[in-house]
Amino acid sequence: MSNTLRNEINISGKIATEITSLIEHGKLELAMLRCNDLLDNTLTILNRWDNDLSTISKDNCLNAKNQLESLLGEISRLAARGEEPAPKQLLTMQTSCRKIRDIFITEHASVMKKIDETDNA
Repeated sequence: MSNTLRNEINISGKIATEITSLIEHGKLELAMLRCNDLLDNTLTILNRWDNDLSTISKDNCLNAKNQLESLLGEISRLAARGEEPAPKQLLTMQTSCRKIRDIFITEHASVMKKIDETDNA
């Protein structure tokens, strides 16, 4: 089960990195699709491994979920108006992407540490 959780978090981190790159290159439609994929993964992590996640990990995943929902809302509004993000909006979106990515990197390291501790006990 830890390997599956580890893999799910690892995949989420990779998607978050991809979203960051897509936003930075102005590919908002693709970023929106990947945000939906990452939101699906985040909800799966929160629901499937609820009993295996610490309170801090749950809070981190919920924070990522909230950041993703906000990011999706912003991208959707821009797409509906056919607009490109203003420089300040772009900076805010990029910052949000980096926070989401950092959450999954941190959570992956946490799972790996837990596995290492179990293996070395």
